[in-house]
Amino acid sequence: MISVIIPIYNTGKLLNRILQNIQEQSYKDLEIILINDGSTDESEQECQKAAVNDERIRYFYQENAGVSSARNYGMRIAKGEYIAFLDSDDEIDKEYFEQLLIACKNADIAVCSVVVESDDKKELSRFEMKDQILTSIQALNQLLTRKGINSGPCAKLFRKKIIEDLYFHDLKIYEDILFVKDAFKKAEKISVINSVAYHYYQNAGSAMHSGQKNLSLDIINATEQLLNFEKENKQLNPECIYITFSHLYQYVQSLRGKYSEENRIFIKEARKIFCKNYKMLINCKFFTKKEVIIYSLFIFGWIYEGGRVRKVRRWNE
Repeated sequence: MISVIIPIYNTGKLLNRILQNIQEQSYKDLEIILINDGSTDESEQECQKAAVNDERIRYFYQENAGVSSARNYGMRIAKGEYIAFLDSDDEIDKEYFEQLLIACKNADIAVCSVVVESDDKKELSRFEMKDQILTSIQALNQLLTRKGINSGPCAKLFRKKIIEDLYFHDLKIYEDILFVKDAFKKAEKISVINSVAYHYYQNAGSAMHSGQKNLSLDIINATEQLLNFEKENKQLNPECIYITFSHLYQYVQSLRGKYSEENRIFIKEARKIFCKNYKMLINCKFFTKKEVIIYSLFIFGWIYEGGRVRKVRRWNE
């Protein structure tokens, strides 16, 4: 049996779409766990209605505590041999669970393609790889370089025994990649398939995803955890280090012209990350000489922009 964990927060108008997808699945042996994370819309009514119509549904309510808390709760009560995560405002193909389960029979985790789409179903991007079996390190390389494998727990099927002692960190952002990298680290084999896809809707109004647009020190926390992980696992492709540093600096760059005390603190903490891990940065072969100079200037309080170097405080005003 597959336990399907679906956190819900104010997606009552969209919930029927994913529940209909589940009803149409070719694989039927499912335990559907709906976790209402303190919604204030019609989500509760929709969940209760769905539970009446499908005996496989188990509905639970908790005071608003975030998507990580909801997923952790779902994992604690899941009864299936396998665990899958879905977001309540996305879609899956009709053979999604069947194909993932087949792929997982000879692996610890199965991964399928992810199609990122707009609300009008226009494809924006895609994570996909050809059918293959990956080692733990190979899968981690794809995950941490943000290439063939998406960072979230969706579009994956996990053997429960692989993740039963793991948990999602209480963060507003990057909690997903921290969980998945820990799961990949424990797995011996990860099976990748291209026969079905998970359809992720980039919905600006989604409460589950809106937190990712707001910079917080959670990004600093998660980046430090990723860099520590990459430092400890030297067999990883050094491009993982390059991508982790680069993503943090992109957040810094996004703060141009947005001066506030919160942003000042964010930049200060980002500089600490670069300074603390400077040796790791300069020893990574993926950084160009120009990038090393730019990041070195940043450590000393300067931002390189458009051929000019400016003090961080002045640049941020």
